[in-house]
Amino acid sequence: MFSKVAKYMNKVISYPSYLASAASMVGMVFVVVAVVVDVIMRYFFNSPIYGLWDLCALAFVLIVWGPMAMGASKGSHVAMTFLVDKLPRLPRLGLEVVVNLVTAGILGIVSWRLVLHGIVFGETKVVTGILRIAYEPFVYFAAFSCAVMALVFLARVPEILGKIRKEPEAAEKTEKMKGSGA
Repeated sequence: MFSKVAKYMNKVISYPSYLASAASMVGMVFVVVAVVVDVIMRYFFNSPIYGLWDLCALAFVLIVWGPMAMGASKGSHVAMTFLVDKLPRLPRLGLEVVVNLVTAGILGIVSWRLVLHGIVFGETKVVTGILRIAYEPFVYFAAFSCAVMALVFLARVPEILGKIRKEPEAAEKTEKMKGSGA
């Protein structure tokens, strides 16, 4: 039962994760192309792109916050597990449940605070220095990405509970991960 819930949660969360990650890729391509064009324009025409600093700073919001949930869902985030791996099976899995719940809670709080910052930025009309682009949508993007990452960690809890109960789907997934070197 827990494994089915985990599978469904991961399926639902994967779409927003891919969406935020795609926005990050677009931001990265934009920064690379814009900086190359800016350097060429400075060198040949002695005329840099007006407001490029603002655009790159906003693009870095996408680049930093966008792929976080995807990295967590794929298991490619950094995790220090050298001590936890030495624990027996049940205490290790129990600790994983606690860590995932705490991580999801902290990320949920960060997401909530970012939404509050976005509201304040919208009310006070905070904008970039040169181009006057509002920060508000980018703060909401960061909040969205952080909330999706919180859901990714929350979705791991039923998966781990399935492993504790030794459900077949959870055991198969564990064996596949061991076989792939993950």
